[in-house]
Amino acid sequence: MSLQDQLLDIERALWINDPIAYRRHLIEEAVLVFGETGPIGRDAAIDAIHKEVAEGDQWTDVDIANVISMSLDTDAALLTYKASARRKSQVVTVLATSVYVRRGEDWKLALHQQTSVD
Repeated sequence: MSLQDQLLDIERALWINDPIAYRRHLIEEAVLVFGETGPIGRDAAIDAIHKEVAEGDQWTDVDIANVISMSLDTDAALLTYKASARRKSQVVTVLATSVYVRRGEDWKLALHQQTSVD
């Protein structure tokens, strides 16, 4: 499986609001940056995911397009793409960028940033 495919598999697992995926795929020091919250850490992200799932407000459909990936080093990689996602009656389109670091044999998310597209 290519590096891009590996990273996209992780991104899709995170988009479906699975708190177990967040614990598994984010490093302890991870930073996530969203327009509505600003920068948040791993624990705040996991807490928010638990709340969204409890309220039945998780993403149900996510389309990822315009993917660009690159190896930054043997243990670091970048993934950027356009995502259109739906939950309840809300549809959002964002430009997303993630930076991954390799920990052992696994790729872990260190930074994720989203910019809304009007």
